[in-house]
Amino acid sequence: MKNSNSPATGYHLIAELHGCPKELLEKVDILKEILMGSAKDAGFDIVNDAFYQFEPVGATGVVVLSASHISAHTWPEFNYVALDIYSCGGAERAKKAFDLCVKRFKSKKFEVKEVLRFR
Repeated sequence: MKNSNSPATGYHLIAELHGCPKELLEKVDILKEILMGSAKDAGFDIVNDAFYQFEPVGATGVVVLSASHISAHTWPEFNYVALDIYSCGGAERAKKAFDLCVKRFKSKKFEVKEVLRFR
């Protein structure tokens, strides 16, 4: 078990977004626009991405960052997004990316768990 007094090596947000309009969750192009735009606008350096369209609707995707990743999985039938943001560059950009995602997904309600990662 690691000592919790060790310096944090990363900041991880694990979130549940509820009440999102289903039209924002159905197609992979919209998911990609939201995640890529949020990463860029939060000041992250994007190094790669991978997205997948489910049939008939729903999408999943990950944006690989020089400082880690942002990923999301959508369930339009439940107006729900599972969102994961990890930054080894501190909390500030991760929190900004989270706020941007909540706004862009138009989430009416969310739950978020913050985890400090240690070496």
